[in-house]
Amino acid sequence: MIDSRVNDVIARMDRLAHERVQWEQVWSDIADYCLPDHARFLPGGASAAQARYDLMSQGPSAIERGRVRFDDTALRAVDRLASGMESLVTPQSEKWHGLAVTDPLAPEADDEEKEYFERYRDYMFAVRYNARSGFIGAHQKALRSAIALGTGVVFVEEAMGADAHVVPALYRYLPLSECYLAVDAQGEPDTLFRKFTMSARQMVQRFGEDGVADNVARAADSATEKDRLFTVIHAVQPRADGEGDRRMARNAPFSSLYIDRDNSRIMGTGGFYEFPFVVYYWAPVETMPYAQSPVMMAMADIRGLNAIRKTALRGLQQYLDPPMAIAHDGVMNRPNLNPRALNYNAIDANGRMKIQPILTQQRPDFVQQMIDAERTSVNDSLYVTLFQILMQNPNMTATEAMIRANEKGELLGPAGGKIQQAMGREVERLAGILQRKGALRRGSPLAPPQTLDGRSFGARFTSPLDRLRRSAEGLGIQRTLQAVMPLMQADPSVIDNFDLDMIARLTSEIEGAPQKIMKTVDERDAARAQKQQMQQVQQGLEMAKTGGDAAKNLIPALGQVAGLMGGGGTPPPSGPSRP
Repeated sequence: MIDSRVNDVIARMDRLAHERVQWEQVWSDIADYCLPDHARFLPGGASAAQARYDLMSQGPSAIERGRVRFDDTALRAVDRLASGMESLVTPQSEKWHGLAVTDPLAPEADDEEKEYFERYRDYMFAVRYNARSGFIGAHQKALRSAIALGTGVVFVEEAMGADAHVVPALYRYLPLSECYLAVDAQGEPDTLFRKFTMSARQMVQRFGEDGVADNVARAADSATEKDRLFTVIHAVQPRADGEGDRRMARNAPFSSLYIDRDNSRIMGTGGFYEFPFVVYYWAPVETMPYAQSPVMMAMADIRGLNAIRKTALRGLQQYLDPPMAIAHDGVMNRPNLNPRALNYNAIDANGRMKIQPILTQQRPDFVQQMIDAERTSVNDSLYVTLFQILMQNPNMTATEAMIRANEKGELLGPAGGKIQQAMGREVERLAGILQRKGALRRGSPLAPPQTLDGRSFGARFTSPLDRLRRSAEGLGIQRTLQAVMPLMQADPSVIDNFDLDMIARLTSEIEGAPQKIMKTVDERDAARAQKQQMQQVQQGLEMAKTGGDAAKNLIPALGQVAGLMGGGGTPPPSGPSRP
């Protein structure tokens, strides 16, 4: 008897597949031009196992798609924009987020709390960028998918087993062709059905012989059938309210079912305390589960460029190797156009060529101008030109560079904000995994200070994009100080209007300086008190020295006064006496 949950999952899977049919045609066209290595988009009702077998028999998808693509400008632009967004939002060379208390009305963190947040953040980055976690590859592929298709998906799975303390979280990129999404009332993704394939051997390894169907177990034991493919559905969705005990993973807020679609059998059940899929959006469409992309906006230019390039290649081939017009006189054979070949009877009695190329006034130079113009338009649509602004004039002043940076932050801020929203969910998911692994328990190096007990904290982004957004503040500070400098020459007390300590700390925050290079307020005040004490001691020594010199000069003067008082007259001249 088939479990009712199987029918429910398959029915909802079919509905989700039907709802995105129109998107799949657009995604398929985009993949032809921009993502040649992406898996093909197939109708929702198709068997994933049979589809994968058909695709494997056809060869790599990049080769097939290369036959309809005649220009790689869009392909390269997607890669460049993905690299640019990674360098702005999640650069591998920087700590692109910190941690802070989520309550916006909470007082500013003290120095102990800031140091703890930095320590916890560093550990999260060590886990995330561990070579075995798979974050870098999954993140880069999801960025490319979001830029080209509007939506990208990464599965953040909690690691189990002996090595879980070394690599607590595992990241895996999921092709959009396998993922069927749904969102809640706020437009946030909370449901994902993934349809993919597994071999019989893999299914037994993952779910055990007791968890799979009999024919799957027999296939896994067979030397010729162990790699036979089966269709699997992984359904993750919110658990019904009041269903089960949520303190256990099987009854966590999000339910998880692995279903053998071909045999209508549940192979595994479980749950997630957080939604385990990080969904990258470029430009979400209201409350729809999928988003639009800059490539969709530029598809007219991309198609036009591809058509022009195709025609140009054909025209260039005709220009370089034109067809020949040959006089039909019954004497001349087919001409040999190879280098140094001899063609008899190719000239008539008057010395005129019997063979003439057919030229239709092709203009390769004009076509190239059209191609360059279309390429510029595509690069503008995909922000490639924007990333080249600072490189075009490396000699610009610091103020000019800051203005340019502010403009770049304003243009890329909306798209970068959507990527950061996804990374915020990734931080929440990773933090939940680390907490369940015991990283924050009392006695652990990552145990929070008592001042943070009972308080929730989350990501606070400090990426180059955030610094670009705040470059206007730095520019305002710089311009204000430049305007005040002439006034200080007339009246130095003007500087008393500014809190120089706040300017120094705010500037270091805008520029992304690590907190550890800054002294705490107590350390700063102690250093100033010590410096002031040393200055007072130095002033005392100088006064003592000045007093000693004065005493030396005072002794002769007192002697002269005593002489005057004892002799009753003027003191004798200080020079030699005269006879």
